[in-house]
Amino acid sequence: MGRFGRWFFNSLLVALGVTISAVFFDSLVGYVLCKFDFPFKKVIFVLILATIMIPMEMLVIPWYTMFTNAGINDSYLGIMLPGMMTGFGVFLMKQFFTSVPDDLLDAARVDGLDEFRIWLKIAMPMVKPAISALAILTFLHNWNTFLWPLIITTDSSLFTIPVGLSFFSGEYQTQWQLVMAGASFATVPVIAVFLIFQRKIIQGIQLTGMK
Repeated sequence: MGRFGRWFFNSLLVALGVTISAVFFDSLVGYVLCKFDFPFKKVIFVLILATIMIPMEMLVIPWYTMFTNAGINDSYLGIMLPGMMTGFGVFLMKQFFTSVPDDLLDAARVDGLDEFRIWLKIAMPMVKPAISALAILTFLHNWNTFLWPLIITTDSSLFTIPVGLSFFSGEYQTQWQLVMAGASFATVPVIAVFLIFQRKIIQGIQLTGMK
């Protein structure tokens, strides 16, 4: 269980780190694109949306080359970096920030709040369903991700659970008892997240469709 425990910790660290980063950067960029006017704003937004249409399989080789040259392969940063900001998250948050009244933000500026505190203390609390949906979906996606951690890591101590379990299955023999034990172990956080936050998941998805 030592290896399972290590892989469980790695998966949890990666999923939580990417989720926190994605919620912060996606909501910040979405807010700026929604509430500010600046040159090439629409072009930038279209370029961000275009990243959603590119399959990850096309990006893994350029990512691997860049990360190897930067010396961050076989590291937690290397595993987490590609997902720390997403086009889907930016689009989702931008759409929800349209429901925040501009008059309320202007009143906060008159009261002397700077733009960062306006975003953090006024705009963010008003889009909690979107934040919840983005956080939950990002966590579940990164908990189960397989391809990128497999490519960027060679040190078994950095394996996530999906990558670690794949090494129990070989060409001539599969250690089914370890695969099943690890798979059962890996489903615990997913089930817990769903049971605890199922209302938030449903509400966020429904509101996303309405937007």
